[in-house]
Amino acid sequence: MANIVTARLELIPFTLEIVKATMIGQVELAAIAPFKILPDWFEPELSEILPALADILEKNPSLTEWFRLIIHKADNTLIGNTFLKMIPDATGSPTGSLEFGYRIVPSYRRQGYASEAAPAMVNWAFCQPGVQRVTAGCDADNIASKRVLEKIGMQIMETRAQGQVLIWQLHKQDLLQ
Repeated sequence: MANIVTARLELIPFTLEIVKATMIGQVELAAIAPFKILPDWFEPELSEILPALADILEKNPSLTEWFRLIIHKADNTLIGNTFLKMIPDATGSPTGSLEFGYRIVPSYRRQGYASEAAPAMVNWAFCQPGVQRVTAGCDADNIASKRVLEKIGMQIMETRAQGQVLIWQLHKQDLLQ
């Protein structure tokens, strides 16, 4: 399980051990983590998805690589997370499409870290067998996220929630042209 490395970042697998420690609390995570943890890293919405993530990783440990923590190399600090998840068809079978998401802690935003992590993760995704398309969603008024998605070549494919949410996509074939 290789880390994804960029100029300033290392995207490391969000392992089941780290997920479980995070579910217990920051103190427990700090006890096992080989990196520094910022007080603003953990947000309430993360606690909502951790039990489901733990369940996914217990059932299929090979998916650990699809969930990554973003580590700032210079100060060995956890500054965010990113994920890829399969978009199934009506029967639950893989479609070749993945949903992509990311988050950078507030104290590290507006420094280009999302713009550095996003293409690294998307490029990694397109190297996986069968992956043909990556999608992402963002609030229509989130200028920073819109710019990150534009920079990696994504295009708006639809809007949802009365225009409040933009759905973006990038096809593997678009990268090859």
